[in-house]
Amino acid sequence: MNRQFGGMHSSRGGDRSRPIIIAGFLLFLLFAGLAVLFLQSTGGGDPQSPARAPVVVEREAPMKMTSVLVPIQEIQTGVPLEPRMFRKETRPQVGVSERAVKDFEEIRSHYARSLIVPGQPLHKEYITSIRPTNILTANIPEGFRAVTIRTDSRTSVEGFVRPGAKVDVEWATRINGAPGVVTIVENAKVLSAERQTQEAAKQGGAVPSTVTLLVTAADSKKIQLASTTGKLSLSLRGDEDTGRSQGGTGITIKDLLPGNKRKTQENVDGVVTIGGVRWLLVEGKLVPADSRKKKAVKE
Repeated sequence: MNRQFGGMHSSRGGDRSRPIIIAGFLLFLLFAGLAVLFLQSTGGGDPQSPARAPVVVEREAPMKMTSVLVPIQEIQTGVPLEPRMFRKETRPQVGVSERAVKDFEEIRSHYARSLIVPGQPLHKEYITSIRPTNILTANIPEGFRAVTIRTDSRTSVEGFVRPGAKVDVEWATRINGAPGVVTIVENAKVLSAERQTQEAAKQGGAVPSTVTLLVTAADSKKIQLASTTGKLSLSLRGDEDTGRSQGGTGITIKDLLPGNKRKTQENVDGVVTIGGVRWLLVEGKLVPADSRKKKAVKE
């Protein structure tokens, strides 16, 4: 009986310890698996595997800012600059020009070279240290001249030729004995009309009898000379038309006649001299220049 009881007691103890052994074995496998995963992630499990470089997070560099001088009101040409006209603003340096004024001390005792609008950084191109004699002289750059011509409702395009507009100067005269017109100046800026220089002061005004143009020194001489030997008129340009056409190539009354249409359309591509004789390259063919002249005389 004791043996049976003792045997039964030993069997029950083994049954109780078996779950503990199984649980310990499972925990061992779990920790072993975690250790393998850790070694693989750090490269420690493979001696030939290089260690993974640490991740470095760089902070974004702060945007560089700079101070600029900004007008708080509209400043007319020739007006002395005063501190009350400006304020300092901080703006991103990448969007500020090197010619921008950063402090009022840079422009103390200066004047407005041209109209200065508010809200935009002040640039050095808009100011001058020389006191302008008047509004007109302040708008004349170096190498340019202001020249005045007489106008009427026709020559001033019904009075639409106003300050700020762009015009061509046409010269009506005689070319080779025939009445003709030549464009002597292109894309000239109108500085004033009837002594009015501000756009707001002239809307709806009378047709100006005089117009002052901003032209180069050479073009001013052309206008002065042309005014003594013919009649000047203005052709109004579009606001975005800044190119140049065939200025200087005039037309005469002969070019308006139907019989001369063929000759005006004839294109001379070049001139060649062979053995002292001039040949014209017309539509891909060589034509003696003398024969062309004789043909034109007969016609």
